[in-house]
Amino acid sequence: MKDIEKILNEAWNSINYYQGGSLQIGVDSILEWYVAYHSHSAKELAIVSRSPIYGIESSKSIIASCNKRNDGRFYISFQLVENAEKDVFMTMCANLIEYSADAKNEKEAIKKVASRYKQWRRLMEKRHSGILSDEKRRGLLGELFYLMEILQSGKGKKEALAGWVGPDGADQDFVYNGKWREIKSTDAASDKLTIHSLEQLGTKKDTGELIVYRIDRCAPETTGAMTLRKMVHIIGDILGDDPALVERYYEKLSTVGYIDMDIYEQYPYKYSRHEMYDVNETFPRITRMEIRAEVANCQYIISIPAINGWKRG
Repeated sequence: MKDIEKILNEAWNSINYYQGGSLQIGVDSILEWYVAYHSHSAKELAIVSRSPIYGIESSKSIIASCNKRNDGRFYISFQLVENAEKDVFMTMCANLIEYSADAKNEKEAIKKVASRYKQWRRLMEKRHSGILSDEKRRGLLGELFYLMEILQSGKGKKEALAGWVGPDGADQDFVYNGKWREIKSTDAASDKLTIHSLEQLGTKKDTGELIVYRIDRCAPETTGAMTLRKMVHIIGDILGDDPALVERYYEKLSTVGYIDMDIYEQYPYKYSRHEMYDVNETFPRITRMEIRAEVANCQYIISIPAINGWKRG
């Protein structure tokens, strides 16, 4: 994808905004891709196609449009309006081109562009930077490991995915049969956990489970090495016989900042074990009920050895 970003950057740099016009770029694609400037500093990526994208939506950072030309073809445009997002926009443009490159025909390619742009729009609305940090990659891997465990337990696919509620804005990551589960990922040697909100471990009146996954960076050749992208695809394949479920799955992923890109293959991880803790009325936690209303939020750190008394198994 870096090669495509380089091609895009060189093409934009070769255009004189004051002279106007656009430039077709030479990439391996069934689509006609162009770059231009919408304004002096605002880049534009465009497609000229016989197939339209109906109902394309803009965002705070990007104006998206699809207009019919005099020759009957459609001009599909993505215009950057927030220059602060220029780096993310560059990554998005390269990913749109890359993701649609293997399409069998123009109509399929346009459909793939529309689908992937929808994910990027959602991500940029959340102000994600484009590539997840190491901490967030580990955290998402832990959640996907648990989701895989639920799928393998025999629970229905629809119910399993619906129970992954963290991406939907819930305080905890999973809820099944009225009981919540909070997933934490840390390295094998860590003896601390960071709790990011007063609500993350519920209230003193409810009970749930804290599940800690031990995940470390490793060399690609390490036995059992797993990348985030590979894990995403494994679960996607399991859900694959239900297109609506697969779409909902990728919507959840984009909500937490993940867009399926090759770069995630560069970060292999090794899962070693996980530990489960019963979070009940005696579990050491700080909850909203104990804090004055003037305190909007707080984070705190739990010692893992200190909670051994609540460990299951």
